[in-house]
Amino acid sequence: MKKKVFYLFVWGWLAGMAVSASADVIQSDLRLLNGAPDMDEDDHSDPQWDLAWHAKLAEYGDPDSQFFIANVYEQGRLVPRNRQKAITFYKKAAQQNHVESCMRLGQIYRDEAWGTPDLAQSFEWYLRAAEQNYTPAQILISKLYEAKKEYDSAIVWLEKAMRQLFPHVSDLTTVSPDLERLYLLRGKAQ
Repeated sequence: MKKKVFYLFVWGWLAGMAVSASADVIQSDLRLLNGAPDMDEDDHSDPQWDLAWHAKLAEYGDPDSQFFIANVYEQGRLVPRNRQKAITFYKKAAQQNHVESCMRLGQIYRDEAWGTPDLAQSFEWYLRAAEQNYTPAQILISKLYEAKKEYDSAIVWLEKAMRQLFPHVSDLTTVSPDLERLYLLRGKAQ
């Protein structure tokens, strides 16, 4: 009787191992069919795995992965530095309203290190991020409008940013001396 129980136990254990192994093969096949690299899920410490994974997702249009790939090309990590490819991937993500990509494109088009600055393009990308209710972009857009002496627009964007930061404050000039200054500048300009 003890032998039968032992054999049943061993047989059950071996059958379980076979099912488990086949489940692993099936999961691996599913990952391959979905375009994932053929690596264990626990092997996330390998940067090449991350790169391959994000490259495949970027190809399918994932904006976070497009941002990741753009950053890899910009920094020259794991691949040779390629600024044109970086801009291409930043644009793909930004066109899907990926806020970090919009902000990075705004910076790139202002930076002389990337070539001749294109302030109109820079402003366009910052504005796109501001329109996504990204507070730092709204504050930056306000400052850019102020530099152009377009105080009404500067006030609108700074008020939007302050409303997000301080939703319960009725008089925003109590928390933003910049807003109070803009009101004064607008009054002098009129």
